[in-house]
Amino acid sequence: MNKQRHLIVIDPTAFAGGSKVATESILSLLDSQQFRITVLTADKQSWLSKQINRVNVYEPKCLAQKEQGIGYFIRHGVLALQLLWARLRFGRIDVALGASGPGVDLALYLLRPLMQFPIIQLIHGPVAQSRTIARCLQAAQHVHYLQSSIDSLNTSLATIGHPKTALPRHFHRFENGLNEKQWPSECQRIQPVVFWAASLLKWKGLDLLLEVLKQLPEKQRPITNICYIKPQSVQLPVSDAPVKINNVVWYENPKDIDTIRANANIFVSTSHQEPFGLSILEAMAAGQCVLIPADGAYWDQVLTDHINCIKYLPQQAEDLQQKLIMLTQDMALVKRLGQQASLLARGYSASQQYQRIIKHIDNSQPQISTKIRVNRGLV
Repeated sequence: MNKQRHLIVIDPTAFAGGSKVATESILSLLDSQQFRITVLTADKQSWLSKQINRVNVYEPKCLAQKEQGIGYFIRHGVLALQLLWARLRFGRIDVALGASGPGVDLALYLLRPLMQFPIIQLIHGPVAQSRTIARCLQAAQHVHYLQSSIDSLNTSLATIGHPKTALPRHFHRFENGLNEKQWPSECQRIQPVVFWAASLLKWKGLDLLLEVLKQLPEKQRPITNICYIKPQSVQLPVSDAPVKINNVVWYENPKDIDTIRANANIFVSTSHQEPFGLSILEAMAAGQCVLIPADGAYWDQVLTDHINCIKYLPQQAEDLQQKLIMLTQDMALVKRLGQQASLLARGYSASQQYQRIIKHIDNSQPQISTKIRVNRGLV
């Protein structure tokens, strides 16, 4: 008789991202003798672990972009039916890991009153102001959130009367980490090569970097490797790529991103208020010199200018250009800052950072559920 506990994740987002990388790192830390894992996903290529049973999830095109109103709840009702089918195919669900946030993982909460499995919820970014989301957050057995999401969590919970002075006791702050078995390879420090990696969502700021590179004379323009992911089925604005610029090499969703990163040594972050910035941490772990905006986001608070990074004025192409030229002309500085960043990155191992999440999954127990009431148009 199979004594493994069955953990389920739903992933209706049809492109890769940092939250999926973080979730897979968490799943990799679970004891394979104790857990079997099923991920219902719209993007099988995002999940690489052999420990994971990947199952296609289907969303009708007419519903895939519904973010509010009755269409939104029909959309997640369809996903809930597929979760129910997965339960019939693969057995009882013992615990669910909400990998994105209640607004994406709502199907889990719709099924919970019927199956009474515990939900461990991860929050990787801001949540919407919604009574439905607030009730989901209350219903989760544990909620693990990034510090950047705390204001939105308080605002959402206030819609159901929770005071803004403190989050509930089952909320726990966490920071992301890197899987020790997949630690980034050390970068080269012979010649300056720029590296950028993110999705093409506008808020990731690729247009700013391209503006800087276009303005540079070709003799001053460094070799730049751009790794990008094209978002699918999203309503948010996206940047155009690839764009023909001499000395710029484009890679769409590359499988060998570790090699591409190791061949560079200056990582440029152009994101607007990045909730965490897993790609920044990966660059630091590889010993790259990270060039980040001084925007008050997570890494701006953790890193120190000219000690373990270089900072530029947010959204200021001229300042970013000046800092980039400075680095490409001073490999000794690139090496020194990269080495210091690498030392700091060692404190962000997945086994350390996700220890409490793993403990809560291990100790999760079925709960007597209450019905999640939905509020049309609020999510």
